[in-house]
Amino acid sequence: MTAVPRTIAERYTLLEKMGELWRAEDGTDGRQVAIKELPLPTLDEPARAALVERLQREARVVVDHPSVVPVHDVVLDDGTPFLVMDLVEARTLAELASSGPMQPRFVAEIGGKVLGALAAAHTAGVVHGDVRPANILVGPDGAVKLTGFGIAKVLDPAGTPAFLAPETIAGHEGTPHSDLWSLGVTLLSASEGGNPFQRGNVAATLYAVVNEQPPFTRAYGPLAEVLRGLLAKAPQARMLPDQALPLLSQAANGVETPVPVLPAPARPGLSTPSVFAVVTGIAGMVFGFVLLTIAMLMDQAYYFLVDFSHVFTSLGGVSLILAGVAAVGGGASLLARVRAGQIMLSASALLTLLSMCLRIFFGGGELHLDFAGPIDFLLFAFAAVLAGVVWLIPAERPAVG
Repeated sequence: MTAVPRTIAERYTLLEKMGELWRAEDGTDGRQVAIKELPLPTLDEPARAALVERLQREARVVVDHPSVVPVHDVVLDDGTPFLVMDLVEARTLAELASSGPMQPRFVAEIGGKVLGALAAAHTAGVVHGDVRPANILVGPDGAVKLTGFGIAKVLDPAGTPAFLAPETIAGHEGTPHSDLWSLGVTLLSASEGGNPFQRGNVAATLYAVVNEQPPFTRAYGPLAEVLRGLLAKAPQARMLPDQALPLLSQAANGVETPVPVLPAPARPGLSTPSVFAVVTGIAGMVFGFVLLTIAMLMDQAYYFLVDFSHVFTSLGGVSLILAGVAAVGGGASLLARVRAGQIMLSASALLTLLSMCLRIFFGGGELHLDFAGPIDFLLFAFAAVLAGVVWLIPAERPAVG
């Protein structure tokens, strides 16, 4: 810090340099203030005057919130504008995060206060437009202040690439949703120890913002939930302050030990089948193939499908084919969806019974009571047993522990 005997705008005496700010004294009442020099781009005089006028208008926007640094004045000195603000004894979040990843609880506490300030600004119809670590001040007492309202969209409408929202990159104006995205990137950067979208050049950085999902290696629990919500690519899908603030409060008050990540629950119908389900499913498929083999090769059921001179014989052949198809399908679906397999194997047993009855009592188109060969009874007995057993097997493997 360097003492500088210099007075600007014939009112403010610069005392010492503090990072990007100056500690200064207001000559009218002797109070100390913070002053930030705002370098302007090279412009002709009319354009420069218009820019300064707009800057003065935007910088005086009032957002009433304890986590917002009030702006008192915008003054000119030798054509250079200076922003006069409350003096806050603090370091920027960028400085704090430069030494490495920050504790999740601390990140959540900062995030809650900044989000409260943004919510107040958005309610007042004000968009910040440049939420990033350099614009967040953190005091030794835990106070958090957001600075820079109205400045970015005047001096640097393009913004800081790695903190821009995808829709801003696409050319849309800044909105409350884009502020929420920038806050999400800011908090994730503090948590992870670096901006997840920053690349070697601007084009690669913008591509990463629009197309890539950031990694989460240190954020967990409610904090991770908030960050994922704020970093939704679609603006309307982003988590709103009334949802995020309670979660940030939980994270700020919670333990810092990472919560174990539990495996995601299996989707209904795709749970791991039990051993009994696998065995029964394979048995059902084998049984179905046997039925189809008998129907097509031994009984030549395909012939009866086009010859309806013997109605009951045709129905018996069709039933046998359907029983085989139901058994194969039931056995296969049993491996993934037990309930569907149970129903199909039961239907196969009923169709097998119908086929056997038609073959026994109406074989050849005439009623007769000659018993069919033992293979028919074996098939039906196996179908009946399979249809009964299938309803007794567990639907999935029991959960361990």
